Amino acid sequence: MISPYWLLLCLGLGAGEEQHYATSTRHLAFLLQVEDELLATVRQYAVELQQKVDTMRALQAEWMARRVEARADPVSYVANPLRSLPLIRRMHVDARKWLDFARLEVGQEPLQQLADFDLSGISPMDFKEAADGLLRIQEIYDLDERDMARGKLRHKHYNSRLSSADCLALGVHLEDLQKGRLSGKWLEVALEQYEDKWEPIHRLLQVGRSQIWQQLGLTLISTHDLQGSHAAFTKALEEASESEDVEIARHLAENLGYHFVHQRNCQGRSRLPVQSSLRCHYSAEGSAFLRLAPLRMELLSRDPLVAVYHEVVSAAEQRHLMLLSESQLQRQRGHQYDKIRTFASASVAANATPTVEQLHRRLEDITGLDLAESEPLRILNYGIGGQYYIHVDCEQPQTHVEPYPKEYRLATVLLYLSDVRLGGFTSFPALGLGIRPNRGSALVWHNANNAGNCDYRALHAACPVLLGTRWVASKWISGSGGQWRRKPCRK
Repeated sequence: MISPYWLLLCLGLGAGEEQHYATSTRHLAFLLQVEDELLATVRQYAVELQQKVDTMRALQAEWMARRVEARADPVSYVANPLRSLPLIRRMHVDARKWLDFARLEVGQEPLQQLADFDLSGISPMDFKEAADGLLRIQEIYDLDERDMARGKLRHKHYNSRLSSADCLALGVHLEDLQKGRLSGKWLEVALEQYEDKWEPIHRLLQVGRSQIWQQLGLTLISTHDLQGSHAAFTKALEEASESEDVEIARHLAENLGYHFVHQRNCQGRSRLPVQSSLRCHYSAEGSAFLRLAPLRMELLSRDPLVAVYHEVVSAAEQRHLMLLSESQLQRQRGHQYDKIRTFASASVAANATPTVEQLHRRLEDITGLDLAESEPLRILNYGIGGQYYIHVDCEQPQTHVEPYPKEYRLATVLLYLSDVRLGGFTSFPALGLGIRPNRGSALVWHNANNAGNCDYRALHAACPVLLGTRWVASKWISGSGGQWRRKPCRK
């Protein structure tokens, strides 16, 4: 039964009138009545559905703990921003997730009232206004987020606090406003405010420790703290239960791990493999040319194949390719923030000149593959800081039918046309390989495994040039046009 005080308070708040709860304590107090009605419905739901009674009563108890003081004087209660923001967040975020949980079994008669409970009047704008208001108070009065979360305003403690879910919501809101540093502070407070006794509720509402750590990792990326972000994503994976979705944390933790290995590769701190099965030898197999003039091959990885062929491109051929491309070089650059690609490139057809045709046949001899319909040779020039960040050359086709798209690149040949005074290594983060440019040599690797699927262990990158210039020629060998088939055997 609604008390006369509530009826008096709600006068003038018509159903057809648009309300913005955060901007008026009177409207906020009315929102307490909506919350009361919702709690009453939940009590009925908990009685009718015994299979969920423990979870629902824990949720009810957590909510009711905040409401003791509100009954006597609702307006005074919501005048405290440390109470009004959590109220709006609970009704805008928690209540919706709670109702989604209840609607799993809507068909039962006793649950219909709960399933039909209307929260459409509480909008994202309400929470945004409440969050902006609380953050405005923090800025103007120079309040510490930890003090605020523990109920301290202007040197005085109040019997109120912000939950870890409240602090998480503030952190996400600040991240949306691109205020990453302040967002990170509130997320750290969210971890400090976390109460283990409400663990089942936190997991139900998707505000558990793993979710906080995952959000902190995303925020730290925006502030360019990659080490801290990697640590946060790792903690998210450690804290997650089997039912929690931390796929974003898993993916980004793996990618950041590759980034750190890539850094070591670029700095020359990775060691080449010392396995006894990997060695340098003269390759004379695959063609009559190699039998007459075998090439020195340095095997760096067997699976996936990564190998360096030495003295493949002569000095005259190197100069020829660079001169041929200079007038055609076009700047290539990725997103202005990511700077994935920073170099200039030009395409040279396989029949552009007799010298290029001869080099093309030599690549067929080295790889043993038919390159008649391969993509043109691509000449790339990297200046100071020029790089091509971690990527794969192979794009998996949707269906295994021929002809395969040209993006389905089975192998790559990289010809080094110049030495680099400092930097410019070719990095394979998943393999821990950092390969120094060696003028005249050819780096060959496979982008697909034996099953024909793109092998993401072949992730690679061109490290930034620290001093000097980097000239390379790239040859992509795709699955289109039968290039995956080896050249026919000769009798």
